[in-house]
Amino acid sequence: MSDHAVFVEEARDLLSRIERALQGFEAAEDQTEVLNEVFRAAHTLKGAAGVFGFDAIVQFAHGAESLLDRARDGEVKLGEHEIHTLLAAHDELVRLVECVETGAELTGDEALATTLLELAEGKRPPKKEAAKKAPRVKKKVEVRFGAPVMKEGFDPLDFLEHVAKCGKHATRTLDLSAVPLDDSFDPERCYLGGTVELETDASDDVLRSVFDFILDSTTVTVSSPAAEKKAEKPAEKKTEKKEDAGPAAAEKMVKVPASRLDALIDLVGELVIAAATSDAASQRQDVLATREAQATVTQLVSTIRDTALSLRMVPIGETFSRFNRLVRDVSKQLGKDIALDIKGADTELDKSIVERLVDPLTHIVRNSLDHGVETSEARIAAGKPGRATLTLNAFHEGGSIVVDVRDDGRGLDRVRIRKKAVEKGLIAADAQLSDEAIDELIFVPGFSSADQVSELSGRGVGMDVVRRSIEALRGAVEVLSTPGQGTTVRLRVPLTLAIIDGFQVGVGARTWVVPLELVHECVDLPVVLESETHHRLDLRGEVVPFVRLREFFAVQGEKPARECVVVVEEGGKRVGLVVDRLLGASQAVIKPLGPLFQNMEGLGGATLLGTGEVGFVVDVAQVVRRATGRARPGAAA
Repeated sequence: MSDHAVFVEEARDLLSRIERALQGFEAAEDQTEVLNEVFRAAHTLKGAAGVFGFDAIVQFAHGAESLLDRARDGEVKLGEHEIHTLLAAHDELVRLVECVETGAELTGDEALATTLLELAEGKRPPKKEAAKKAPRVKKKVEVRFGAPVMKEGFDPLDFLEHVAKCGKHATRTLDLSAVPLDDSFDPERCYLGGTVELETDASDDVLRSVFDFILDSTTVTVSSPAAEKKAEKPAEKKTEKKEDAGPAAAEKMVKVPASRLDALIDLVGELVIAAATSDAASQRQDVLATREAQATVTQLVSTIRDTALSLRMVPIGETFSRFNRLVRDVSKQLGKDIALDIKGADTELDKSIVERLVDPLTHIVRNSLDHGVETSEARIAAGKPGRATLTLNAFHEGGSIVVDVRDDGRGLDRVRIRKKAVEKGLIAADAQLSDEAIDELIFVPGFSSADQVSELSGRGVGMDVVRRSIEALRGAVEVLSTPGQGTTVRLRVPLTLAIIDGFQVGVGARTWVVPLELVHECVDLPVVLESETHHRLDLRGEVVPFVRLREFFAVQGEKPARECVVVVEEGGKRVGLVVDRLLGASQAVIKPLGPLFQNMEGLGGATLLGTGEVGFVVDVAQVVRRATGRARPGAAA
């Protein structure tokens, strides 16, 4: 990873922390701690940008740092205008970091930089500032750079130079004593140490923060030469304590490029396929020793698969936190008072899925803010609190992740939705539709209930895109709405898109794979059949609809004399899948479908079986929708 790539990654992490802290500042119980957190992040970003010579970033980070420093000293009160300016500075820093990534010219917004400095310096009492300013003292910064520093793209001399700029009369000494003079020398390993002595008013923490990006491997000691003799014994104790903590300190995070993780998952997928092929061969040979050895290999492959997939699992909270800013800005634009409530932030799912959830969630949140939530006056008149609440919640359910976007607004206006659908010719004027069917109309492409087009909505683009995006993830979307109480848009997505535990079934000459996490039970069809005509099962007194996969996928050939039923549960609804035969559990590496099959309902992907044949993964959500009579409006039956 290049030095610029490391900077970009760390800078984005710091900017994310700054944005989250600023958004929660007004509601925080301890605003001092929030200020300190933002200040530390801004200072670290400024120091890192200074090391790499990104002056435009240094300028904005310095302006934000100065304003925050005055706020920490109680000289400035951070009101709405100051927070808005700091958030604008954050956006500008995000843009500048993107320029670093793309190699574009680094040119900052001069007007915004001036505004920051005016807020930071305009009301500062000169006498008070002089009185509070710490005196310059002589300090010595000793550094022993870690072995991987140069390999990670950093120049040790840049760090020493940046420390020297924190004061005056600085002297720099480079320590080359650890450099080997024989064949053991490794050109990618850093053997350097260094010392900077200077007169400075900066605190020890500020001087240490220059090395924040490399502290995992680098040792930094800041001392005052005048106090070294007095502090000699305590310093020895501190060193001993640090050495004792060595084993614990070894438990650290290792950052790996996402491309390497993707490559690992691909290789694990190939390993799973190879293990399945080997297992099929051992079954055919029917040699006990071979089958026992293969069982051990299969178990190890399963463990490797689970471990590899866990490396790509990330909490959804960081994605949720992005919407603090969106809710804040849009609610002000609409003149509404809306609070965002985040739940289930620790829920983990595959990084690739999290990234593809951002756009659908943005559509839903904007629709909720614009259409779902009333103004404060309308809410009070309806007997509700003036402040509305938009809730983002994530939780596990049946092997899937459920993400709810819930508002406590007016709910869907079904009369209005039906009227608009009739006007657009989507339904007949005398059509008899259930509430659920009317709610489904909002997913029809081009449908909008808004009378006017605004910056937020009204163009008929949004919810149909949401459904297509979620179904591309082998997921499902449903709407739950109560008039006068609010609306919930529920997204249900798998934990991962790469490798799943599957249950193989046979229909005709082909093998199909049903996600094992959705399988509830398997029974013989004649035992539970209630009505062949109405496609209903009697499952211990519970009426369950069923779908013949032979008919659903138009499989040629005669059905067997005795059929089996795989009962699946999706979104709280049970459906029976009638198949010719049950083949058992297996691991499935999901491959994307080609253009010929991409729009075929009920197919969620393809997989290579242990026999070398290609099997299809059943999209249970689409099959359940068909079986329960919830085919989308306008879709072919």
